[in-house]
Amino acid sequence: MLRHHDGVFGSARSCLTLAGFVGSLLVLSPTMTAVVLVAAIPVLFAQIRLSRRRVRMIWQIGQTERREMFYGRLLTSVDAAKEVRVFGIGGFLRTRMLADRGASNMARRRMDRRELVTGLALALLGALVAGVGLVWAVLAVRRGALSVGDVTMFVAALAGVQGALDSLVHSIADAHHNVLLFGHFVAVERAAPDLPVPAVPRRLPPLRRGIELRDVWFRYSDNHPWVLRGVNLVIPHGCTTALVGLNGAGKSTLVKLLCRFYDPTRGAILWDGVDLREVEPAQLRDRISAVFQDHMNYDLSAAENIAVGELSALDDRTRIEAAAVTAGIHDTVHALPNGYDTLLTRIFFGAGGDEDNGDAGVVLSGGQWQRIALARAFVRDRRDLMILDEPSSGLDPQAEGEVHARMREHRRDATSLLISHRLNTVKNADVIAVVEDGLVVELGSHAEVMAAGGTYARLFRLQSAGYRDESVPQESSA
Repeated sequence: MLRHHDGVFGSARSCLTLAGFVGSLLVLSPTMTAVVLVAAIPVLFAQIRLSRRRVRMIWQIGQTERREMFYGRLLTSVDAAKEVRVFGIGGFLRTRMLADRGASNMARRRMDRRELVTGLALALLGALVAGVGLVWAVLAVRRGALSVGDVTMFVAALAGVQGALDSLVHSIADAHHNVLLFGHFVAVERAAPDLPVPAVPRRLPPLRRGIELRDVWFRYSDNHPWVLRGVNLVIPHGCTTALVGLNGAGKSTLVKLLCRFYDPTRGAILWDGVDLREVEPAQLRDRISAVFQDHMNYDLSAAENIAVGELSALDDRTRIEAAAVTAGIHDTVHALPNGYDTLLTRIFFGAGGDEDNGDAGVVLSGGQWQRIALARAFVRDRRDLMILDEPSSGLDPQAEGEVHARMREHRRDATSLLISHRLNTVKNADVIAVVEDGLVVELGSHAEVMAAGGTYARLFRLQSAGYRDESVPQESSA
């Protein structure tokens, strides 16, 4: 739909034009002037109603059109290409995509037809008013009330008034449409924060004693079951604390609470005695570095993929390379076509391009990406807390041992939280906390929790027996 004028300026221009033509028409016939102006009222109401319907249609098909981004990723992702081809789901996804696209197009076509029908009806109304005016002018000439020159002036003034009114009505309708759309933007902008921010936030002190989880309960909503059921745990300063447990035990939820992505439903998390709810989330997160299991692979250069962990290092190649060395990925990156400036994506590579050109981009393996994520965390050094959530799950045993040795050296005497299902990687932690059904059920060093003969000992023996090729009962691993 073409927009006749833009906003306030278009309306003002139409008003000035309308005033001039109305003045001319009033001189000739106040009655016809009133008829033309009154005829514009249903036009205005019809256009306002159409603008509301269009905004409602845009809102309703928004979710469907956003799914196009999902299909776009399927078309450009190497990982998606592998599964789409192996499972033969190309046809299924194509059908889904076309169905969504068809539903969106159908909604827009219905709206366009409604606008077309309404536009024709309003055009007929305008033609009817103009016809009535011409008939009145002819009769007035026959009575001698108007001259031929007056009729010419009348026709021009009538056309000018109708044209100016049409422009004004469309300007008002467009402005109304834009205001409605802007209302959605304002609603998002003014939405209350997910986390309450205190009016006078407390300053977060440097971590010197540790982090305490005191009777922490949590569930994602009132309709969800409890994930944590009264967790009591101290993460000592300067130590490595490992969280161990089966899938769904609550380990990842604890990490989310420590990063203050959520607040505990009950209980408190204290940072050297300061409740995290009394601190600005940004200040807390500035004290944390992390490697998440579902880490991001950015469509950026190798240097940028590392530097996003600490933007102040973006132009400091020495810091970036030092982090890459610590993560064991420096040699790999240095050997890329453009070294650290090589794009780690092929999404921007166009058809017909030169495959040998380093600008085409490079796709890394899963293990290499995991080392990039580690480097991203290491470049964010001098942080009070480092969270390592399955930091080596994509690495081979030799690389895993090397990475954990590097991490222990890098974080010596620093506070770290390690989560891993591979229990051989947590045995050197200072404290091992076993989480089960939302509770910490075992706590101590590797030797202590092994001696307790509980869940950790059973899972550790289960995994180690698998490496020794012993016959063990079939059960879930940690």
